[in-house]
This record gives sequence, C-alpha cells and structure tokens, in this order.
Amino acid sequence: MVRDRPTTAVPADLAAAIARAGVDPTAEPRPLQDALRSAIADRRGYLAWDVDHAGWVVQLLSPDRERFHGRTLEEALAWCLVWLMVDELGVGPPA
Repeated sequence: MVRDRPTTAVPADLAAAIARAGVDPTAEPRPLQDALRSAIADRRGYLAWDVDHAGWVVQLLSPDRERFHGRTLEEALAWCLVWLMVDELGVGPPA
C-alpha cells in the first residue's frame, strides 16, 4: 500500500527550511505565496517580483538587494525567505 504524501510547490529541502519559519509548504499556491510574503515581511524584507524567460524573479529590495529565481513564484519567494533566515537556520559562514 502506498500512502499519499502531501505535494509541495517547492523542492523537499527548501520545503523543510520554510517549514522552520512556520510556513506550510503543502499549502495551495495562493495561500503559500501569502504565507511566504508574510514570513519575509516578519524578517523586515521588502520585495518585488516579475517573470522572465526562465521563470519567476523575486528581488529583495531591503534589508539588502538580492535576486532569487524559481520555476514558480512560490519557489523564488522560498529562496528569498531562506536567504533572510540564514542566521536562524545556522548556515553560512561563521560570523
């Protein structure tokens, strides 16, 4: 018997990281986008997004300027959130 696993709009490792921010990676696309934007705002992130030839581009405008790409808006927003969570996740170069 095969159990149905919840599907996510983002890769499994990324889903695990955003779950640590309290975002449900199995949410439907629009609620997931809203939750990701809220979690980004909670970390004082301000952003804009657009579509290019390769997919979605999220531009973090504050606290720093960075660009994140994804096949979906949810994936690009998730990468932005993870970047803002580097200290929370305990990854990256030592301070």
